[in-house]
Amino acid sequence: MGSSDSALAADRLRIDGVLVQHFRESGLTGARWDQFHRQLLGHGLTIVTKLVRSGAIFSRSGRNGRYLQKQDIAPQEAEELASDAVYEGFVYFRDRGLLGREWSVEHGQPLNEYFVNACVLAFPNVYRRWQTRAHGWQDVRLVDTLASLEHVQAEGTPEDAVIEQQIANAAFAALSEDTRRLLFLSDQGYSHAEIGELMRLTPRAVEGRIRRARLAVRRRPEEER
Repeated sequence: MGSSDSALAADRLRIDGVLVQHFRESGLTGARWDQFHRQLLGHGLTIVTKLVRSGAIFSRSGRNGRYLQKQDIAPQEAEELASDAVYEGFVYFRDRGLLGREWSVEHGQPLNEYFVNACVLAFPNVYRRWQTRAHGWQDVRLVDTLASLEHVQAEGTPEDAVIEQQIANAAFAALSEDTRRLLFLSDQGYSHAEIGELMRLTPRAVEGRIRRARLAVRRRPEEER
């Protein structure tokens, strides 16, 4: 970054700092806040929609430690996902960045960038809810669901891969609804404690059921070969 770019970045942060101080003192109210709020949401929606449509949101999430299984998303659904992520990202930005004083000039991140990153952080939860709502537990394919469980990986011909998929899907279909749900949530990054809250189980019970489910789905394909 050249000296002129550095000066521009410093000026930008200084202006952001003045704005944030004013917003905090006013309690996030007033005409200036309303205008800033609308502009920020518009900026965030434009950026996040592009990230979702291009699929770049998945790599961005991965860099934040939130790994998701990438899949194609229709344009209209991409806009809905982006809109939800921007809304939840704004709540984070407002409550933690501004009111919680997480954002500061010293951290060196402009407000717009901080906000977009907040939207990226919000995306995994939005995406998980969308997957559940759009596809249901029954439609989750076993090979996708168990990718992180080191299940069967077809290394042969395309025909072998199709057979592997059919066997895996059959094994998955044989599981109970609750067991499929456990595997899905685990694969999507939920902790045992979080899954327990959702399914009214103790973390230890969740761990045991997932372990038994893994054994079951691995054993069945071996039996059918």
